[in-house]
Amino acid sequence: MEFEARIEHICAANADAPRDAIIASRRLFRAAHLLERRINAALAPHGLEMREYIVLTLLAHNAEAPMRPTELSVTLDATRTQITRLLDALEKRSLLGRMPSATDRRGFELEITDQGRALQQQAVPSVYAAYEACWALVAPELRPALISALGSIDQGLSQA
Repeated sequence: MEFEARIEHICAANADAPRDAIIASRRLFRAAHLLERRINAALAPHGLEMREYIVLTLLAHNAEAPMRPTELSVTLDATRTQITRLLDALEKRSLLGRMPSATDRRGFELEITDQGRALQQQAVPSVYAAYEACWALVAPELRPALISALGSIDQGLSQA
C-alpha cells in the first residue's frame, strides 16, 4: 500500500485526522531524510558526512567568535552524546581541536585546524551542487513561498 493510500485508510477510520497536515508533515520528514542522504553521498568522496561538514563550516566561518560544543548541540539539534562522538571523530582525524575556554575553566572551545579548513573548502562545491539539485525540483517562482513557509514552521516549532 502506498503512503498516501495508508493515510487515506487511517483518515477514513478517524474522521478527526488532519489529513493534509499528516501528508505535508510526512513529505517534509521524507524530503529532509532524502536530502541528507544526497548530501552525505556528495560528501562521501571527501570522507565526510553532513553533520561533520556543518561543524567544519561553522568553525571555518566563526574564527573571531570561539564556538562551544553546547552551541553546536543547539545548531545541529543533537544531544550532548551525539556532539561528543562527532567532535571526537573530527578531532581524531585532526580536523578540529579542543582548547580550554578563556572564559570558563570547566569548558572548552572548538577550533578548526588547517587540515579541517582545507577539507571543508574542498567539499563546498559538492554540497552546493547537492543543494542546487534538490531545489531545482521546485519551480523557481515557488521557492520564495516555500522558503518562507519552512521558516514559519521552524520559528513556530522553535518557540513551542
